[in-house]
This record gives sequence, structure tokens and C-alpha cells, in this order.
Amino acid sequence: MVPSDIIWRLMDRLGELQRLCDESIRDLHPKQNADLISSIEECERLCRTQINIMNRIAKKY
Repeated sequence: MVPSDIIWRLMDRLGELQRLCDESIRDLHPKQNADLISSIEECERLCRTQINIMNRIAKKY
């Protein structure tokens, strides 16, 4: 496996996780599940950070 393959696989998985976070939030009640929504949003922010990191390194490879 070459670095670009690994980067592509990681980006694919991170994109999948980001979509899962988005879909999950849409299915929750804003007031009843506010703490869960907040946690999912934090995970989504971390995911975006990881995607940004991978985008930066992808430019090198």
C-alpha cells in the first residue's frame, strides 16, 4: 500500500463518520437529547479537524 492509498482510506472513513454524526443529530429531539447532541457535535468537530489534517498531508503525497 502506498501513502496515497492510506490517506484515501482514512479520508473515506472520516467522511463516513462525519455523515453518521450529521444523520444521528437529525434523528434526535433538540431538547430531550441536548446533551447527546452536544457530544455528537463535539465528535463532529474532532472529525473535521482530522479531515483537515489529512487534507494537509495529502498535498505532500
